[in-house]
Amino acid sequence: MIKHIRIVYFNQAFYFILILCLLSSCISSKKLNYDYYYFRDGNNVVEEQQKQILIQPNDLLSIVVYSRSSNQEQAAIFNIPASANNLLQGYQVSTTGIIDIPIIGAVNVVGLSKKQLQDTMIVKLTNYVKNPSVIVKFLQFNVNVLGEVHAPGTHKFNVDKVTIIDALSAAGDLTDYGRRDSILVIREEDGKKITYSIDLRNKSLFNSAVYNLQPNDIVYVSPNKFKIKNLNVDPDVQRRTGFLVTFLTIAISLTTLIITVFRK
Repeated sequence: MIKHIRIVYFNQAFYFILILCLLSSCISSKKLNYDYYYFRDGNNVVEEQQKQILIQPNDLLSIVVYSRSSNQEQAAIFNIPASANNLLQGYQVSTTGIIDIPIIGAVNVVGLSKKQLQDTMIVKLTNYVKNPSVIVKFLQFNVNVLGEVHAPGTHKFNVDKVTIIDALSAAGDLTDYGRRDSILVIREEDGKKITYSIDLRNKSLFNSAVYNLQPNDIVYVSPNKFKIKNLNVDPDVQRRTGFLVTFLTIAISLTTLIITVFRK
């Protein structure tokens, strides 16, 4: 009878220790994911910074010209015809910031917003088109997302406005090892590479100069300390070591329990 009771205690103790080991592994996993939370200050009121996107070299622009009068023939020469094979057709900004418009000639567009270019074009078209109106759009909005994301690479958008959240979503979100408190955006301004750092967990994100991205921005997600640490460890050795530590922990606990039970 006493032996049976000891066996029951032994079995219960074994399952109890096993559950503790499983729980400890879950806790470790939660520690690893501690930085997963977005917008920890999200309950506060924020204002999104509406920074205008400026035209840069190599941008591809759609410039549509039409007349507010009934005569549209005057505007037709300024509009690039649609491509039969669905290739993007538009005005390519040169490396020196110039686009070449029929009749008008070279127009310096770098550093202008879409609205500024529209106003500039209207002035230049006045002598050729009656009551001209102009619509300017970006035909290519490419963002390079690199680092700890599930789908790194160049992501193309068919819209004029792309936020940092849009870019990260297109890249499949951050991996388990991505730092949400250290997202770098590299942007070319006045011929120089400028680096910005943002924290996805903080409301200041919405007021950042790089919340609204510019075409050809580079978004880099830094690895956290767990990834850096793992880079210096052989995965097979790490797995074997973890298994050995767990096995020894269970063995020592069971041994101590058996000695305690059978001494009674």
